[in-house]
Amino acid sequence: MTKVKICGLTNFEDAQYAAEQGADMLGFIFAPVSKRYIEPTQAAKIIQQLQQAMPNRAPLCIGVFVVEQMTASEILQQCQISGVDAAQLTSLERAGLVKELDFPAYVGVRPETPSQAIADVAQFDRPELIEPLPSLQLDTFVPGQHGGTGETAPPDVIRTVAAHTQRLMLSGGLTPDNVAEFIALAKPYAVDVSSGTEASPGKKDPDKVRAFIQAAKKEKTS
Repeated sequence: MTKVKICGLTNFEDAQYAAEQGADMLGFIFAPVSKRYIEPTQAAKIIQQLQQAMPNRAPLCIGVFVVEQMTASEILQQCQISGVDAAQLTSLERAGLVKELDFPAYVGVRPETPSQAIADVAQFDRPELIEPLPSLQLDTFVPGQHGGTGETAPPDVIRTVAAHTQRLMLSGGLTPDNVAEFIALAKPYAVDVSSGTEASPGKKDPDKVRAFIQAAKKEKTS
């Protein structure tokens, strides 16, 4: 069954609802450039509340970083402050930091073409990560953006990445209405959604969250 990450969470109510509906991972964006930015200290409060409300059942919590101006020690510090279980690193120019980080982490890639997709997977896929973490995330290439654009990647890029990745997390423009189609296309290990489940940036729409999770987990990957 496809795993689901609900990303861009900024409050406990949305995080708890996503968890109760069956989300496997929750994403907190620690990039100040994002409309869904949350301070690591605030994320820590949400994660602590979740662990108290759902002992031994809380989803994995992922800290999402745009790492252009960050060091490995700064990323690690924010992970420790927030209490997340793993880190997702975007910005391929600095994605090599993943090898310096003494913490579970995977890279988000945004290849523009199938040939670039093959190169990105060869460099950044991390099958050694322990499940249920993905080994790589795919988002949509949009010039000047670091993901979270709400646009879908070209099918040929998606198929290429999926064919060469151990445990792919697919993201980019996914919604309750199209997630089953993209799961059928790529057969990913997991799907990742932010804007496709929102009422407004940083605020989830419960109906969309529920519908997305149901659609993703209903679609078979094999």
